[in-house]
Amino acid sequence: MNLLGALRRFKKATLCDAAAEKVAASPEIFSPVTLVVPALEQIHAERGRRPTAPDSSVLHLWSRSVEFLLQRSETPPEPPSNWRLDVKLSCSCPDCRELQAFALDPVERVHRFRVKKERRQHLHNAIDKHRLDMTHLTERVGSPQTLVCSKDRRTFDRRMKQYGHEIAAMRALVGLAPKSAAAAALSARMMAAVKLAAEERSTSK
Repeated sequence: MNLLGALRRFKKATLCDAAAEKVAASPEIFSPVTLVVPALEQIHAERGRRPTAPDSSVLHLWSRSVEFLLQRSETPPEPPSNWRLDVKLSCSCPDCRELQAFALDPVERVHRFRVKKERRQHLHNAIDKHRLDMTHLTERVGSPQTLVCSKDRRTFDRRMKQYGHEIAAMRALVGLAPKSAAAAALSARMMAAVKLAAEERSTSK
């Protein structure tokens, strides 16, 4: 979807404001990071050369995007404190009960299941179905062979990647800030978040 083009179709400010509200109210559909911020950058770049969306709509999209990003990423995500995976498996067979106990264990990181192929496949399916943060590889030694399950940090790593994108979006929004006391206050919070992210990166190296 071309957000900029969509907003321009509305000739009246009230309709454009309504469209902007719909966009701002659905960040899961209209991502502030990948859609709204780039559109605001395009609007900002084209101002003065051709008609753009009414200022009230642009301001609304800017402020709602800022609020969304600050709520999610004003401070860095907290890394997991242990290896516990909070999950309730849908199957209660003995193998899944053992897998459940392993998932909930805050200390154990690797668990081995020496079981027949069909039982290993069942465990494969359970891990994939519940999207558990662990790998599952078959150690092809002995009979029966062994399924080796190793916990990882994929959910946290994915969140950290999102955090990086959201910090970059906040940096862009600071450059697009309207001239008002409220916008200045929000920009100051975003700059503090950007600085904190940079400090986190430097300490983690």
